[in-house]
Amino acid sequence: MSSNISALTQIALKDWILIIESGNIVTFAQFFFIALEGYIHFFDRSRPPFYLQQNKVPLKRWSLTIIMFFLISVLNNSVFIFKISIPIHIIFRSSGTAVVMIIGWLIAKKTYNKIQISSAVLLTIGAIITTLYKDHNIFAKRDEGNEGFLSVLSNDVLFFIGIGVLLFAAILMALLGLYNEETYKKYGKHWQENVFYSHLFGLPIFLFMFPRIITEFKNLLKYPESFNILGFELPKQIVYLGLNVLTQFFCVRGANMLAGNTTALTVSVVLLLRKFTSLLLSMWLFNNRLSATGSFGAFLVFFGAFLYSYGSTQNKPKTATPSVKDEIEIKELTPNETDDIEKAKLVSKD
Repeated sequence: MSSNISALTQIALKDWILIIESGNIVTFAQFFFIALEGYIHFFDRSRPPFYLQQNKVPLKRWSLTIIMFFLISVLNNSVFIFKISIPIHIIFRSSGTAVVMIIGWLIAKKTYNKIQISSAVLLTIGAIITTLYKDHNIFAKRDEGNEGFLSVLSNDVLFFIGIGVLLFAAILMALLGLYNEETYKKYGKHWQENVFYSHLFGLPIFLFMFPRIITEFKNLLKYPESFNILGFELPKQIVYLGLNVLTQFFCVRGANMLAGNTTALTVSVVLLLRKFTSLLLSMWLFNNRLSATGSFGAFLVFFGAFLYSYGSTQNKPKTATPSVKDEIEIKELTPNETDDIEKAKLVSKD
C-alpha cells in the first residue's frame, strides 16, 4: 500500500514540477486571483469610477512594495529555467532569516541579542542539513532545453546566473519585509490593503510578458491527462494550476497578516518553519526516512525556533510595576477638585 502511495505521489510531483517551470502563467494566475478577491473585499459602489474604498495608506507608499513584490514573485517562479536543482532553491529560500537579520543590521540599524543571532544561524544550518542529507545530485545539471538567448549559454554559466537570481530575490525579500514593517508602524496594520494593491498594480506589468503567458497556458491545455470534475474533463495541469493559486492565496494572506502584527525577522522565522514542515511532509509522502544527519538538522531547526522565541522576549523593554508606596505617593500628589478651585481663586486675586 505504501509503495502505491509513493508511486502516486512521485507521478503527482512530476506534474507539479511542470507547473512550477511554467513560471509566468503561475505568477500571473496568482496575481489575478488575489487581486480579484481583494477588489471584491474593498468594493464600494458609492465611490465611482473605480468603486474602491478609501485607502488608509498612501498609494505612493505602496508603489515600492508593489515593485519589489512583483520582482520577487517573478524571480522565484522563473528561476527554474536556469540549471538550478530543487534543493539549491529550497536552501536559498530557507536563508531568509539570516538575510533579514543582516539587512536589518546594515540598513535599518536594528540590533539583535546573542540568542537571536544564534537562533538564526541554527535555523539556517538545520534547514540546509535536512535538505541535503540524502541528496547527492544537488549540483546536477537539468536536461531540459532552454529557449532564446539562454540556449547559447553553458550549463555552468546558467547555474551561476541562477544562483545570482536567488541571492537577489532573497535580498529583495528582506528589504520588502523591513519596508512593510515600517509602513505598518507609521500607518497602521492594514495588511489586507497591502495584499490587494501589491497584486492589483502588479498586473499591468504582465503585459510585457503576455505572449509567453499565452504560450504557457496553451501548453497546459494540451496536457494529455485530465480529471473529471462535475462532468467536465479538465487537463491535469489546469487543475494543479488552480490548486497552486489557492494555496498561494492563503499563504500570502497568512504571511501578510503575520507581518502586520510582528517584525520582519519573526515573519521570516515562521516562513522558514513553514517551508521546513512542507519538506518533512514531502519526505513522509514519499516514504522517506530521516537519517541520523537529517534528524540532527531537524532538531537544529526546532531548537533554533525555540531559541528565537526566547531571545525575542529578552529584547522587550521591561516596564517597572509601581509599588504600593509609589501608588500612595501618586494619590497624595494628585489634586482633587477642591484644591483646583482654591488655586483658581488665588490666581484671580493676584
